[in-house]
Amino acid sequence: MNGKRKTDNLKKSLKPFVIGVDARPLSTPVSGVGRLISATLKGFEGDPRFSFRLFSNRPLHASHSSLIKLENVRLEIGQGYLARKGGLYFGLELPWLLRRNGIDLFWGTQQVLPPFFPGNIPAVVTCVDFVIYKFPNTMRWLARLQQALLIRWSAKRADKILPISRAVGDEAKSYFKIPESKITVVYPGYDPEDILRAPTKPPTKRLANLPSKFFLSVSTVEPRKNYGFLRQAYQEYLTMAGRKPRLWVHAGKAGWETPELVEAMRAESKSGKMLWIEAPSDEELHYLYSKADLFLFPSLYEGFGIPLVEALAHGKQCIVSDLQVFREIGGKSITYKKTDDPRKWAEALQSFCTKPWKLPKPNLKKFEMLHSAKLTRDVFLEFLKGKSN
Repeated sequence: MNGKRKTDNLKKSLKPFVIGVDARPLSTPVSGVGRLISATLKGFEGDPRFSFRLFSNRPLHASHSSLIKLENVRLEIGQGYLARKGGLYFGLELPWLLRRNGIDLFWGTQQVLPPFFPGNIPAVVTCVDFVIYKFPNTMRWLARLQQALLIRWSAKRADKILPISRAVGDEAKSYFKIPESKITVVYPGYDPEDILRAPTKPPTKRLANLPSKFFLSVSTVEPRKNYGFLRQAYQEYLTMAGRKPRLWVHAGKAGWETPELVEAMRAESKSGKMLWIEAPSDEELHYLYSKADLFLFPSLYEGFGIPLVEALAHGKQCIVSDLQVFREIGGKSITYKKTDDPRKWAEALQSFCTKPWKLPKPNLKKFEMLHSAKLTRDVFLEFLKGKSN
């Protein structure tokens, strides 16, 4: 008993390692990177060895505000002219803030480090995807410029690369010519408790009149997500389905570079041809997952696919594009379709409605939040061993 008390007292007396975090994605509504950061930080809750400094040019969005209630998390919001733009803040103010705050290690959550990054601070960089090389025109110009200038240098400068899937890890090795020893795959973790806590009743008015059966898709509406294709497939399905078609419900933000599609989907949502839940809360998302009977993901390219993992965790059948990373996630538990013909997707939708199939449940253990946090913790400690706390 005395030994345990001494251990507890020792833990309390230790000065925690200070981890700096590029927290800019937490200042916007729910996104893939924002959810990755949030899940990782929650996985560190209660570990006295770590103290996180979240650096952002803007306050946290309401959907992430609970993070500042964690005991080992502190928010540092940029001030003045440089904080007006995320890119300026990241490139010019953040390096100075890292020096001033005595950071032991920096976690670059958006696959780049600032150009004047301090040479004496170890850096771990999460690698999300390679849209910069595959679909550069779908990126905002400033983000595209930042990635083009910094991503290769950041990969070389970083002490460790954390790709969010094996597929991205293989791409990183190919693009940057870095060894496997520099890579640790850390999947974006989902929280099984979120699945169990899914509301049984509509959490908001806009979800109050959902039909008992519907198709669901989840993510930002942007070109590589391929919702123009899914919209075509759904319109073809409507001609096949007759008088009682299933409703297509989409949940996610309006993105960029697709104003015509965004306006068309908004108009169709307003007229009742489909339903678009823009900028959904986590509570709304999990209610939708729990009530949907088929999940759809037609993306042309993904680094991972948290919505797919969450749909599978809710026990949903899924039709997705035939991507390597989707097979990495779901294996034989998913129906894969090429995205060369919307009619084939329409036929698959109609087939499911006529005679629903049930594929075997996947093993999602390696995608759980605590498992991902443990892998991240091990990487952090690898570069903090030489530092006294």
